[in-house]
This record gives sequence, C-alpha cells and structure tokens, in this order.
Amino acid sequence: MKTIISIIAACLTVLFFTSCEDTPPIPNSSVPNNLKGVFICNEGSFGQGNGSISFLNSDSGTFSLDLYQAANNLPLGDVVQSISLFDNRAFIAVNNSQKMEVVSLQNFKRLATINGLSSPRYFVGNGNKGYISDWISNKVYVLNLNSYQIIDTIPTGSGPEEMAIVNNKLFVCNSGGFGDDSTITVVDINSNSVITNITTPLNPSSIKLDKDGNIWALCKGSLGSDFTPTPDDAAGALIQINPSNNVIEQQFTFAYNSHPVKMQINKTKDELYFLDGEYGYAGEIKKLSIYAATQSPATIVSSSFYGLGINPTTNEIYAGRGDFSGRAYVLRFTSDGTLIDSVLAGIAPNGFAFN
Repeated sequence: MKTIISIIAACLTVLFFTSCEDTPPIPNSSVPNNLKGVFICNEGSFGQGNGSISFLNSDSGTFSLDLYQAANNLPLGDVVQSISLFDNRAFIAVNNSQKMEVVSLQNFKRLATINGLSSPRYFVGNGNKGYISDWISNKVYVLNLNSYQIIDTIPTGSGPEEMAIVNNKLFVCNSGGFGDDSTITVVDINSNSVITNITTPLNPSSIKLDKDGNIWALCKGSLGSDFTPTPDDAAGALIQINPSNNVIEQQFTFAYNSHPVKMQINKTKDELYFLDGEYGYAGEIKKLSIYAATQSPATIVSSSFYGLGINPTTNEIYAGRGDFSGRAYVLRFTSDGTLIDSVLAGIAPNGFAFN
C-alpha cells in the first residue's frame, strides 16, 4: 500500500483579520517593531519559489506581508514546510529548496542558511543541538546551534516527520515517505544513537507530549495503491506511548475512511486537536480528551482545512484553507469551534507558530 503524498504549495499575503471571508485591506509590508504574535507558514506553489512566512502582531493587530522578504530583501524559497521557534530564533524548513533558514525573533533577519539537506520537514531544539527531520534521505540531521554546522546524522525509518524530545530521548515519527512505514524511531540524544524502533499503526506523522508526561502519536493510515477510500484501507490511529519504557499503552483506531493529520495540543495539554479527512492531508477539525482516548473524537468545525494550530496562551484555534492555486484564508476559532474572525493569507497556509 502507498500513502497519499500531500500537495505542496506556498505564499502568504498578510492582512487584517475580518469577521468573514471577504477582501481585506492592504497589508503592512514592513517589519514590525516587535515579533510577539502569530507566524503563519505558507507552502506556496510547488516549483514556484514563492513560499513565505506571514505575521500577526498580537499587540497592534496588524499583519505583515511576507516577513522574511521584508526583513532580508530575499524570497524565502520553494515549499515552506514548517516554522519552529527555539531560543529566540525561528527555524524554517524550506522543503523543495533543500535548506533550512534560521532567523532572529527580534527582527527576522537571517542568521544562517543550512544547506546540504534533501527534503527538510521539521525542527526541534535541545540545548546547543537541533534536530532536522529529512523526508527523502530517511535521516535526522544533528545541528550545532552555535556554529550552524551539521555535526551528525541519525538513521530513521521512511519519511521522518514530526519529532519530540522527552527524557533525553528523541522520538521521530516515520510517516512512510513515498511508501509506508509503521515505526517511531527512538534516539539517545546524548550519543545520537538509535535506541529502538517502536512498532506502530501505519504511517505515524504527528507527535505531542501531554500534561502527564505521556507521548501521543497520530498515525494517518493509508489509502492503498488506488489512492481512493475503500473498506480495505489501513485506517488512521492514535496511540499513547510511555516514554520511560517506549511501550504503547493505549490505541484508538479510526474508521477506514478516516486519515487524521496535523495533531495539536491545547494550553493545558489534556486535549488533542487534529484534521480528519478521507485523503490524509486535510479535513475537519476534531478534538479528543487524553482521558477519553478510546472514544470517538468530537467534531469542532465541520469545514475542511489544510493547516492547524492552537495558540498556547489563548487556546484559540487557527486553521488554514487548502487552496493551492491562490491566496487562502486563515480562520480563528474559540476552543469550542466558534468563529472569531479570519484573514486572507497566501497559498496553502499549512501551520503556525506562536511567540
């Protein structure tokens, strides 16, 4: 069986929030005086080199159009996969440009460009080391955060995606790449050596740590070789892992036509949010308590989205539309799914970071 590969795209026009999805005013194209707020990651059109990061200032309420371009007078690149904040820096994985850009969170000026990557996906940091999952090479690259040099590589399963660090161990979701995988690689970050591979349901891609210190991993399953929802498909699943012994302690299996992705966790780290759809790259917003993980998740917003984020301070939900041909909206909801407002963003806003 083969996994559905999510469509890639990118560009973000940042504009003022409005109460509905209509034409917004002209955005601010300069760099704000402070970068406290919400960063929006826009993939852009594949092969067009128009990926971008947009920014909503939480103090002034203003948007910045293409923050990286404004700060550095350079385009960001082709297919902006993710943005991660660590140690007053932003680490931006630019997938099809085969690089990671590191910028200051004071002014978004470029600090370094990490080249030599094949297909960077996500970043996590720990002390003076950073870890970059690389989808095509089936590796995690270890980055010295002082010199910005790659100092080691760690073998993983196919298509490594999101990662989490718990108790000096790195947990890497192996999402299957261009095929399938059913493992989470566990790494000793002191030695950068693989401890074990946890056998999971098919194609784990998202991972979060809860309030009790447990790990939750979301597996998207597979549509099979016909790429069409049929009853013989491998369904998505949610698993709970004890990070002390790497044992799966709970598992919830979805319906055959349910392929959840992009899991987030709320402010108190006791509720999981994710997108749930038939094709494994977009879907409705659903929620599940960590204390009721074997029950069916509740639908929060029935409309389909491509990007998802939870503000860790306000608990508000940010969701990006999956339009790959032009600018798309980001909608903001309360934690129970009530629409607050929206902003017209760029092409395929896929994720968020909060500073």
